[in-house]
Amino acid sequence: MRSKSYRNILEKVDRTKVYPLTEGIELVLGLSRAKFTESVDLHIKTNLKGTKGPQSVRGAIIFSKPVAKGKTVLVLTEDEAKLKQAQVAGADRVGGKEIIDEIKQAGGIDYDIIIATTDFMRFVAPVAKILGPKGLMPSPKNGTVTDDVERVVKEFKAGKAEFRMDKTGVIHQAIGNVTFTVEELEKNIRDFVAEVQKQQPEKVKGEFVKNIYISLTQSPSIKVKL
Repeated sequence: MRSKSYRNILEKVDRTKVYPLTEGIELVLGLSRAKFTESVDLHIKTNLKGTKGPQSVRGAIIFSKPVAKGKTVLVLTEDEAKLKQAQVAGADRVGGKEIIDEIKQAGGIDYDIIIATTDFMRFVAPVAKILGPKGLMPSPKNGTVTDDVERVVKEFKAGKAEFRMDKTGVIHQAIGNVTFTVEELEKNIRDFVAEVQKQQPEKVKGEFVKNIYISLTQSPSIKVKL
């Protein structure tokens, strides 16, 4: 059963209405009731289902107003020059085959982002079944397979955000928090939707992005249109 405070905010939302983006953002910000800084989340419903194969959607974006900084970054390579570049760029840990062995033994590893150089991916492949379900498998789609490790490490440490579609065809992404201005949130939302649309698989039939919703950590979702 919903709490009284949640039922109160439900009364402020017309669940049958599709709100213009600016109005929707203003409304959702007005629903904040938590004692902590709530996240503003975007939910994009696509006309796809599944997370594997050519119709999966995965990517990364650098928001004009960064959402989350300070993510832990692991770089996998055996190129000494690139190891040093990654360290200078701010990687939390760098290494090669010894880390792959560690992942095998432990059944995982505790980092937010894993970056691998192109030539090292053949050593990462054996742990794909461990890293994949955790969303940590390096991929060219989101820029985590690269030979420009210095640039990519700096981008992720500065707040570059990964995204991926879930099994129901929905992409969930934090696009700010309640301290952001309406203008900052609107810019992040428009940029994110545009980036998702760039990832549209070639063989998609019909409208790729079906519905867009925004919500807070503790609020109902609001359907919006761009």
